[in-house]
Amino acid sequence: MIRMRTAAARLAVLAALAAVASRPAPSAAGPQIAEAKDLNSKAYEAVSLAGERFVSPPADKAAVERYGEARRRWARDPSEENAIGLGRAAGNAGRYREAIRAFSDGLSRYPLSYRLLRHRGHRYITIRQLVRAIDDLGRAAELVAGRPLEVEPDVPVSPSRKPLSNLQYDIFYHLGLAYFLAGDYPLAERALREALTWARNDDTKVAATDWLYLALRRMRMDAEARDAAASIRVRGIDLRENFGYFQRILLYRGMAAPELMPLPWDDDPPDQKKANLLIRLYGLANWHLWGGDAMRAMGVYETILKEKAWPYFASIAAEADAAGLMLANPARSTVADALKTWTLMENSRDLGLVYALFTAAPPPAYALSDGKDAVSGLDAIAESFKARGFVAGGRAQDVRFWLEDIQIKMEAGAPATAAARWFLDGNVGEEGPLRHGTAAFVYVQAADGFRVSQARFLND
Repeated sequence: MIRMRTAAARLAVLAALAAVASRPAPSAAGPQIAEAKDLNSKAYEAVSLAGERFVSPPADKAAVERYGEARRRWARDPSEENAIGLGRAAGNAGRYREAIRAFSDGLSRYPLSYRLLRHRGHRYITIRQLVRAIDDLGRAAELVAGRPLEVEPDVPVSPSRKPLSNLQYDIFYHLGLAYFLAGDYPLAERALREALTWARNDDTKVAATDWLYLALRRMRMDAEARDAAASIRVRGIDLRENFGYFQRILLYRGMAAPELMPLPWDDDPPDQKKANLLIRLYGLANWHLWGGDAMRAMGVYETILKEKAWPYFASIAAEADAAGLMLANPARSTVADALKTWTLMENSRDLGLVYALFTAAPPPAYALSDGKDAVSGLDAIAESFKARGFVAGGRAQDVRFWLEDIQIKMEAGAPATAAARWFLDGNVGEEGPLRHGTAAFVYVQAADGFRVSQARFLND
């Protein structure tokens, strides 16, 4: 198990993700691969810390056709290469769970494939499963050690241009990113510096250096961060993509004004405009954090999240940072806000939020499963949450909780009540059961907002 450390430069609020646990190997039988005609599912692909379910838009015809071709190749020849091709085709169609199933199926046949682990780890990042991502990418890093550089082809393959990246770089780059998103900046720094040893062009160097700069700033290693940014040449730089990361580095070096970050840039390729805008906005949010203005940073995070471009790394990072800021200042001004904070508490496993959400007096009550596990009193309730794995500052875990069908009732002279249906996906990204049931809350209004006096959860 790897214990993750949080950094003061993230305002000590990104402790929502903190520990890495191992994951069992995929079933030898392998998962069921979807047919191309079934690729456009309405099922959610990922769940945020705030409990929002993300659904991919319909895949375009070309992406579906490429997936169908990859599926036929895999059926004819279930090789490692064809498993990678199938998973990448599913991912490029926006079907990330399907991609993970394809990579897992390949790993059931080739359990020591660092290539498959690299790609599955990437897609675990996409669906916010950082425990699994770090596990896969860490294993890939161990398995690839001592091997010669391997170029990774673009997907879809373009015969007119040379691929930019290589396998070793991509393993350590994505491992560094996963650690950064999990709040472990020292390990992010280590992985990203290793990625830079494999960078063979300006595009790969710019991307790894940008995230390295952010990790160093989060650790308050400002001099080292300046040195990293200064290593990127400005004149004569040769970029094919990753313009947004370069634009952020210009911001860090004082060569681009913060006011330019939300504006369109002329050198953005047409197919990268949204991605580069979100990358620049995330840099702007960090700029505000470094200036001590968490409120303005939160506003930029919210702007990013409103774009609903949830698979982008900038969106995942903004989502994690926004959750961290909410952990620092739990919302309780309304019952609806308090319920949102409850969801964040469940998904961050943050014991501090238990004390922030329940009332201390009169003694609160908390019950699970028809009252069999009923406890009374704040300290006893906190101990029951500890038994479920909650810790001070939170910990990383890949379970996701959310509430639906919320009904709030408020009457003058009476406590506020809320009823909802709860859902718990304990295996997001893999096949597994979805638990659900009903929840009921009783709230009292305290000086600092609404607090829970009673909560009961029943299983269906």
